[in-house]
Parts: sequence; C-alpha cells; structure tokens
Amino acid sequence: MKAVILHGGQGTRLRPLTHTGPKQLIKIAGKPVSQWGMEALKEVGITEFGIVLGNNHPEKVVEYYGDGSKLGIKITYIYQGEPLGLAHAVMKAKDFVRDDNFIVYLGDNVILEGLDKLTNFRGSASILLAPVDNPQRFGVAVVKEDKIIKLVEKPKERISDLALVGVYAFTSDIFSAISNIKPSWRGELEITDAIQNLIDQGKDVNFHVIRGWWKDTGTPEDLLDANMKLLDTYLKEDVRGGVASSKIKGRVFISSEAKVINSELRGPVYIGRDSIIENSFLGPFTTVGDNCQIRDSEISNSLVLDGSTLNGVDLIDSIIGQNSTLVRRKQRFHGSKFVIGENSSIELE
Repeated sequence: MKAVILHGGQGTRLRPLTHTGPKQLIKIAGKPVSQWGMEALKEVGITEFGIVLGNNHPEKVVEYYGDGSKLGIKITYIYQGEPLGLAHAVMKAKDFVRDDNFIVYLGDNVILEGLDKLTNFRGSASILLAPVDNPQRFGVAVVKEDKIIKLVEKPKERISDLALVGVYAFTSDIFSAISNIKPSWRGELEITDAIQNLIDQGKDVNFHVIRGWWKDTGTPEDLLDANMKLLDTYLKEDVRGGVASSKIKGRVFISSEAKVINSELRGPVYIGRDSIIENSFLGPFTTVGDNCQIRDSEISNSLVLDGSTLNGVDLIDSIIGQNSTLVRRKQRFHGSKFVIGENSSIELE
C-alpha cells in the first residue's frame, strides 16, 4: 500500500504565515504539520510516499524532506501546478500509484486515530468521518442505515454533521471516477464528487467514524489547538541542551545545542535546536523553533517559529512567523511600531 500526501493549497487563512512557504511545513510541537501525518502512516506500515506539490514554494518541501530517508521512507515528488481541486491532485498521482491501493492524506490535517482502519479496507474506497459543529467548513457525508448515500462539499445548508476528515483509502477505481466528474461551483474537481461517483456506480464505499481528536490546521487558532494537543499527548521530558541557573518543571524538551539561562520553563514546552532562552519564563504549551533567541520575555500557549528573536515581550496565544523580530523599545513615548502584512490579526492591550 502507498500513501499520497497532498501538499498544495495557498493557505490563505494563514497569511501572512504562508507568504514564504506552504502551510504544511509550519512546525507544531517541533515538527511540520505534514510530518506528523507521514509518521502516523509509517506506523501503520506504509513506507512508499508520493507528495503532491502545489505552487507555493514547492522547493522548500523537497529541501526539507529530501528522499525521505531521514524518516525511514521513500518519497516521490509529484507536481500539481495550478491547484484545481483535491480530485485533480489525486489524479496527478496516477502514475505513482499504478494498480496499488493507496491512502490519500491531506498534509494540513493532524489525525491521531483511525488510520489502521484504512490499511485493509474492502471495496473501492474507505473514508474517515468525524462529527463536527461547523460542517459548512468541510465535505460532509449523509449516512443512512450504515451506508453513505450522499457526499456534499462545504454544504450551504446543514444536511449532516459527519465531516470527511481528510484521509481516504482508494483503489485505482477512483481515477475513472475522477474522469467522470466536472468542476464544481468553486471551479475545482472535488474529491467528494469523485467518491459520490463511485457510490452512483454501485461501488462499495466504506467509512469509519472517529470519536477522538483531529484537526484541520487551516487557521491560526487551529494551529495553536493542534500544538497544545500534540505537546500534551506526545512530548517526553528530554533535556539535551545546556541549562544554567534555571528551573525546569513538568515535561520539557530541550534540543541539542539549545541553551536555557536564568529562566523558568513550565511544561509542556518544546525548545528547538540552537535556540537561546535567557532571563525568561516559558509557560505551558509553548513551542520554540530552531535558531530562536528569546530574552527578558514571558510566553505561554504560543508558537515561535524558526529563526525568530523576541526581547522584552509578554505573549499568550500567539504565533510568531519565521525569522521575525519582536522587541519592546524602552522610551518615554509608549507607542508601538509595526510593519504588518496583509490579512494580519493583532490584539493590543
């Protein structure tokens, strides 16, 4: 069995974080979002991966994952080009998949259960569903007498609360189904329409409802929620870097070559490689990326991405983009100075 990771999309709801790279490479709890999914698929026995790349800096995906050997897998890169829908992206993987069964995994999703249900499925397809409060954000399935009778992408009216969570298992039958559909009102080839075509042909489409946590990391709030859950679930206490005159409480991971000086870390907290934490307090559910510098600051429930510098700031529920600088100036006039990207959201008190 193979896996196809969809790594495209523009990430418009996460701008300006996605202006310089794909949303799936944003690190939460120390790893890119898509890596969490790829490692979960490896755990259920899949080692051959095809990554479908979009047009938002695809070279950064290739640079990060390489041939896959650092994860113990084999990666083939597939270029989608213009994003014309999930079904279009799946169709691009046809030559990679050949006649094998395969799992399609949306690279911006984090799912902690149910993948094992898809590895030995019967019929033409099997999908994961989960009850949600906001089905208009997702493709949904209408189920009757334990059978899927209808699939609708982002319904305007509430017809079901069972959302497709972004993981699907297919046989090669899906490719003929995609060939039978037309672009939706959104101008895209929808994977829900392709699966509906399988149902209309009388093909067997199975499903499994997951009741545990999962997350589509499409908004800043989603990223923070996913970071919190992953730190809470998977982080193990491991101090590899240097610690001097500091207090470490709870589960804290300090990467090699990182330094913590005269600070307090209250876990779960993740500190990336070559980062420096000095005269600061880092509270629960905080992830600091690689090569960051944090001084004279207090930070809780936040993501500080690679290469960022913070000095003299107090943050909660925040995301600091890569290679950003946030410094408090000490002067008699207490105004704030910003250079703000488009579609940003900032709260000041």
